[in-house]
Amino acid sequence: MENMVITTKQPYKSTMITSNHPTRRTPRLQSMKCLLITSIFPPIHGGSAVVYENAARFNPPASLHILAPWRHYQDGKVLEGWKEFDKNARYPVHRTELIRPPIIKTKSIFHSLWVFLTIDLKIRLKVFRKVAHLVHRENIKVICIGELESASWIGIWAKRWLGCKVINYIHGEEITSDVPYRFFKNRRQKYLHAADAVIAVSDFTRQALITQMGVNPDKITLIKNGVNLDAFYIKEKRQDLLDRYQLNGKKIILSVGRLVARKGFDHTIKALPEILEQCPNAMYLLIGAGEQQQELEQLTQEYGVKEHVIFAGKVSEDELTDHYNLCDVFVMPNRELANHDTEGFGLVFLEANACGKAVVGGRAGGAVEAVRDGQNGLLVNGDNIEEISQAISRILTDDELREKIEYQGLEIAKASSSETRAHLFYELCSTLSGQEDTTGQSATNAILSGQLIKPDR
Repeated sequence: MENMVITTKQPYKSTMITSNHPTRRTPRLQSMKCLLITSIFPPIHGGSAVVYENAARFNPPASLHILAPWRHYQDGKVLEGWKEFDKNARYPVHRTELIRPPIIKTKSIFHSLWVFLTIDLKIRLKVFRKVAHLVHRENIKVICIGELESASWIGIWAKRWLGCKVINYIHGEEITSDVPYRFFKNRRQKYLHAADAVIAVSDFTRQALITQMGVNPDKITLIKNGVNLDAFYIKEKRQDLLDRYQLNGKKIILSVGRLVARKGFDHTIKALPEILEQCPNAMYLLIGAGEQQQELEQLTQEYGVKEHVIFAGKVSEDELTDHYNLCDVFVMPNRELANHDTEGFGLVFLEANACGKAVVGGRAGGAVEAVRDGQNGLLVNGDNIEEISQAISRILTDDELREKIEYQGLEIAKASSSETRAHLFYELCSTLSGQEDTTGQSATNAILSGQLIKPDR
């Protein structure tokens, strides 16, 4: 295609001010301050961690404070590199040891009560003292809760004792997944009904909030996940990475994500034999770690494709863009599980698009909003191995189709920047805190009219 323009070698830039670019113009909304509380924040990997980090990065300086732990609740280990990350952050990051208690398997209701009184309650009191201190010192008006189940109690306490407005940031799986007891479902509903506002990252999530949790639609703000165009962009393939994985001359299929069933990586492996019939030099590069890894490794042997699958494990944020740029197609054929666990959006699709890559996604959950079938990617039934193999094979073997999708995907990614999403978040916080936009034009209207987003060509 002669009009292809996907050879950019520099990150996408805009004229809107961010904490990274102090020379850019920004709306003069400086008085609002929000504290976002989450256990999932860099250097921890994950979609929600990326969303929260981008919100802080692209909001006016010091308007969004982060409270996150320096120890991981799952294994109790100190987060590697957290001090260096915080030192380099262009926004305020505050740390405490834990925000949610460590995972402890209890043997009875009495054991659970003992754990709550001796461990959980101490952590809660310590966390709330930290929150109260930050609220008073920084004059914070709004608390945003990043984890519905484990951190919403902070919002309720902050609303009652500190007079803060409260937002719950909902991604999807935390409300769609089945819970074992009615008590836990009722508690989720209680938290959501107590919040002053609820953010949904997709229309799918918004609808689930209304139909499954009974949230008033007027309370919900739709802020779809955006991609950081300064971090994800088209680059030359790194020769050292091609050498590292022995991928020279190969057609590369890439997946990035936590190794769990709903992502569909197992079905991608099952589809490989058919893909290899169409494209014998195909290789599957899988980035991430998780509970399903051993099962996935066994599948490669069972389906005779072990030599065509590379488990790269976790890669650093600095190298993630380079890995996206290695591939010929990005794949995550997500599906809804029996317990209704599913993808709330699928930010990785937009990250791949921003790197000029065609994608294949599952027709389930909020992924149908990230992947527009036939435009920036192809949608498949994540339970249908044949559909998965055919979609991947089409992109690998049909250059015209792939280039068309790559071009359209890049344009869609540019229109889905984290900067636009961050300003929607800022406007919501400003409204809740009673602050007004003094520029005469809201940040959202400026963004939509193209006054703040002007790509450098």
